[in-house]
Amino acid sequence: MLERITDDLWSATQQISVHGLPVRTRMTVVRLPGGALWLHSPIAPTPTLRAALDALGDVRWIVAPNRMHHLFAGAWQAHYPHAALWGAPGLAAKRPDLPQLHSLDQALPAAWQPALQMQAFAGLPILNECVWLHQPSASLIVTDVLQYYPQDLSLSARLFNSLNGTRSRLAMPRALRFAIRDRVAASAAATRICAWPVQRLVLAHDALITEDAQQQLQQALAFLLSDKP
Repeated sequence: MLERITDDLWSATQQISVHGLPVRTRMTVVRLPGGALWLHSPIAPTPTLRAALDALGDVRWIVAPNRMHHLFAGAWQAHYPHAALWGAPGLAAKRPDLPQLHSLDQALPAAWQPALQMQAFAGLPILNECVWLHQPSASLIVTDVLQYYPQDLSLSARLFNSLNGTRSRLAMPRALRFAIRDRVAASAAATRICAWPVQRLVLAHDALITEDAQQQLQQALAFLLSDKP
């Protein structure tokens, strides 16, 4: 079900399986000035979810924010053919079945301003993730580069997330740290993100963090901010 986070910001979650592990993933919904809806990291477009969104506004933008979170993007566009589909740099080559896909390294729609600000998390080509700040609520919207799984999980998922460093705290998964290919670029992106006035973290995987959000963000990216391995 669609859940309100704060003014003009909602989310909906779905259970999925990743390499056999149960994972909860979140779609974030922003209502832009004028009433158009912006969908980030879309989950399956169930009739109930679509009806809830239709009651909020007009779905105009569908965003696949990295090279992994794109599974349901085409399904949403099939239901909302007038909506524009945007995806992370490099996603078009991975999804040639989405010929109308715009790349997020192009000029972004003016309609997204001033509500949304984007920062590409450079240096991590496995994802090419774009991180967002919903400026009216000071909410950082993140997909995979930062994760935190505080809820009860299966034994296998608890073990995996403990090894990945995301079970007991907000962190960049260790597997992604090893995947960084340009540390200077990643450090620059982390510095810009941490300079934003963040008061809330909306994570696709899978927590909503409202207490000490800026401090937890700084701690999670400290290994890049300090420029130490």
